[in-house]
Amino acid sequence: MSLDSISETIAHFIGTFELTSEQARWRDQYDEFVAFRRKAELEELEDATVIKVKVGLKLDPGKYDALPFRTDAPQADIAPAPLQAMSVAAPVPGFGLVPNADDFIPDVQLPAISFQTVVLQPQLIPELIGSAVTYTVQTLRLSDNDTLGQAEFRDVETLMAQGDALAAVAESLHAVSAPSLNIADYQSVEHIQALVEEVQQTIEVEGATVHQFQGEDAMGTIVNGEHVDEAPDWSELLPLHHQSDEDQTEDLPEELLPAEWDQSEDSEFGEGHTVSTGGNLAVNEVAVTVAWVDAPVIAVGGQSVNVTVVSQVAVVSDIDTGDAGAQSDTMVVQTSTITVEGNEAHWLDDNVAAEGQDPLVAVTWIAGDLVVTNFIQQEIDATDIDHIETEITASSSLYVMGDNVLINVTEILQLGSYYDVILIGGDMISVDIVHQTIVFLDDDEINGGIPDEDDDNLVVNQVALTTMGEDTHEELDASLAGVLPLEEMDTEALEDALLNNPDFAGMEQIRVLKIDGDLVQVNAIEQITILQDQDDINLNGEAGAVASALGAGNAVLNTAGVVKAGVDSVVMTGEGEYSDLVLHQASLIDTPDDDLDVEIGNDAIAVLIDTVDGPGNSENAPGHNKMTPSEMAESFDDGLQTMLA
Repeated sequence: MSLDSISETIAHFIGTFELTSEQARWRDQYDEFVAFRRKAELEELEDATVIKVKVGLKLDPGKYDALPFRTDAPQADIAPAPLQAMSVAAPVPGFGLVPNADDFIPDVQLPAISFQTVVLQPQLIPELIGSAVTYTVQTLRLSDNDTLGQAEFRDVETLMAQGDALAAVAESLHAVSAPSLNIADYQSVEHIQALVEEVQQTIEVEGATVHQFQGEDAMGTIVNGEHVDEAPDWSELLPLHHQSDEDQTEDLPEELLPAEWDQSEDSEFGEGHTVSTGGNLAVNEVAVTVAWVDAPVIAVGGQSVNVTVVSQVAVVSDIDTGDAGAQSDTMVVQTSTITVEGNEAHWLDDNVAAEGQDPLVAVTWIAGDLVVTNFIQQEIDATDIDHIETEITASSSLYVMGDNVLINVTEILQLGSYYDVILIGGDMISVDIVHQTIVFLDDDEINGGIPDEDDDNLVVNQVALTTMGEDTHEELDASLAGVLPLEEMDTEALEDALLNNPDFAGMEQIRVLKIDGDLVQVNAIEQITILQDQDDINLNGEAGAVASALGAGNAVLNTAGVVKAGVDSVVMTGEGEYSDLVLHQASLIDTPDDDLDVEIGNDAIAVLIDTVDGPGNSENAPGHNKMTPSEMAESFDDGLQTMLA
């Protein structure tokens, strides 16, 4: 039944009131629920009203070393000021220091306080130093043996076997076996002396050219067995195929540029026909800079041993057959630059104490041996044996079956600390060995086409060893000999001995590195590059007869640079010093001779191959290690030797 107007108004008011009341009750419950939820979320915070922001700020430690490695002398205006004694007022034990006490407690009678002056000497905190050992093994293997067309091509497996045999021949031409990767070998003075004796053995291989220098004769720059003023620049010797277009044309006026230089056409697929089966680039490169520890004064309880051995071998076979002009040329360059430069300790002039002030002594102790070694092995083994037989009928064509680029690069920078004196209880041993091998075969058969006479091959072994800091050897004096047996518990006795030593009188501070064992520093580098580019090129047809055929244009480089940055040192030894430097350069190049038949030349190589049992096991090179690098690595007992980079 319908309600009258008054009843309907009252009912509507009651319904609205109930809805409004219910909405208010739900609002209270919702606010309470939200409050509990937020409280639960904030329970883990110590104070919900405090916001903490963490910012990780870390200074670069390399910018704040007390004695950074550098070769330039410090500027006079930034020389450190002399250390001065600091006078600080300190209370007598039992009383607190109260400055201006009368101003704060005027009505209290304090007991008399006497003050005494305490001189605080600044303390030197020595930087921690430890061993640095790196192992780097880089291997590149390439098999780019392409075949296009069908013809009576040479067998690829037979050619590769010839490359393996020449690699064994190259190993036999070395004066010394590949460097050991075992640190213990370099801690034995007898082992190092035996190594040098092995190098000094005369190697006579028929057809090979051998140059060997020892001692002062090996210093300076030597290229292919001759002393020169400057080593050749690798980039300037590169075949034209590997030189940039800018280098080839920067000095040529536009009217002298060839017609194909017009860049409006496709730079690769312009007019003409080109077949490229060579043009390979293989590079092993090492750059090592070591500046770990050195001092103007070094006292050694045992022997001081310094040995450097550089052995470079290049074996090349470049005998081409076919049409006129097929024979390419191969330039072989083996260069060694070994220098020693003086470098005075730049901080000595500023390390002068005030009159009557005793030096500050900071000692870094090493209970065992300090070892700084870099073992590097780089190998490139590449075959680019291409076979092509085709009739060219297109208006323009480009066949690229070579142009491979293989590069191994290692850069190592080791920076440590300089000291004023280094005390070594055992021996100080420094060994640098660079072992470089290149085997290159470019025996092409070219029929048809026009061989590119400008793009010849380049083979380079290059070594640069630079030592900054000259060593002068003396007998160990009694004062320093007495402190070498001291151990870390005898630090005060060591400091007293140095303070009473007249050699260090007048110095403001004495930074000391005390090594109870041996100091061993080794850089052993082995680089092997094997490249086979033995191509069969048969071009038919009218266009094939005028096509440009590039079977050469290869560039092979082994380059190693080692810089040992230190300072001029007086080395005093208890058991004398032993040093030697040997440079060995050997090459075997098989190329056509005007008076020598090609087949005779190949037979000479074959005879050498038959006399070699295998890599590292030849009668021509006694004492070579029969173990492969991987087998040798597995035999190491040093945990650090498992680190490969």
